[in-house]
Amino acid sequence: MTVCINGKFLNSNEATISIFDHGFLYGDGVFDTIAAVNEKIWWLDEHLDRLIEGCSSISLKHPWSKSELIELTKETFHRTEGRNGRIRITITRGVGEVPSYSIETCKPNLVIFVTPLDFPEESKYSKGLSLKSVNYSRVFPKVKNLNFLPSIIGYTDAKKAGFDDSVFVNFDGYVTEGTTWNIFLFADRKLIAPGDSILVGVTRNKVIELSESLGIDIEVRPVSLQELYSAQEVFATGTTKRILGVTKIDDFVIGKGSVGELTRKLLEEFRRVYY
Repeated sequence: MTVCINGKFLNSNEATISIFDHGFLYGDGVFDTIAAVNEKIWWLDEHLDRLIEGCSSISLKHPWSKSELIELTKETFHRTEGRNGRIRITITRGVGEVPSYSIETCKPNLVIFVTPLDFPEESKYSKGLSLKSVNYSRVFPKVKNLNFLPSIIGYTDAKKAGFDDSVFVNFDGYVTEGTTWNIFLFADRKLIAPGDSILVGVTRNKVIELSESLGIDIEVRPVSLQELYSAQEVFATGTTKRILGVTKIDDFVIGKGSVGELTRKLLEEFRRVYY
C-alpha cells in the first residue's frame, strides 16, 4: 500500500506520524472518505469542499490548497493496485506543545491512503438493515472530525443486541443520523430527511438530487423516532453503502418488513447513474 504523508509517497510500513500529534492525543482533526469505482474517483470536489470547510470550522489552518489535495489524492489512488478503492484523507492538527489548548504551535499533518472498497453483499440490499435507536450524537456533528467514539460504541451496542447498526436519536426524541450514514424515510410517498445536527453527506445530497429528477417530493425537517417507526419505507445512504433499505428499528417492523418499492427504485437509479 502507498501512503501519502504531507505530499511524500511512502510504503505503508514506512508511513508514520508522531505520537504527539494532536489528532492522536485529542481527536483533533478532520477526515473524509471517498469511493473510487472502476478507476473513477466519485465526487472528489464535493468531498474536498467538505474537508476544507471542516478544517475551517475547527480553526485548523493547513498549507494545502484544494488543487494540491486533488492531485495528491489522485496520485495516491493511481499508485494503489486495483480499479476500486476506499480513499481516506485526513488532516490533523499536528504536533505542538502537548496541552490541548496550545494549537497555535502545531504543524498540521496530511495523510492519504487507499484500502479495498467493500460494498454490502447483494443479499443485504434485498434484505435490508435492522437498526437499534440510541441516545448518542457525534461530537460537532456538522464536521467529519476524528472524534468517532459515539459511532463506534453505537455500532458495537447494536451488534451486541443483534442489530446491524444504530441510529442516533437526540434527547428531544428526534432522529439525526446513523453511525456512519444519513437516514431517510418515505411517508405518503414523500421523501423526508432530518436536517439538523447531522453531517450533511455527499451521497445524501446526490440522493436528494436524484429523487428530485424522478419527481419525488422532498422535505427536510425534524423527524421523531415515532415517525420513523411508522414510516412506509426507511433507508440509509453513505459513500460505501449506496442506498440500503431498513426493515426493522428496535422492535418495530418498517412497512411490510421488506425493502420498499421506492427505495428499490432509487437504488436502481443510483446504480445506473453513479456506481
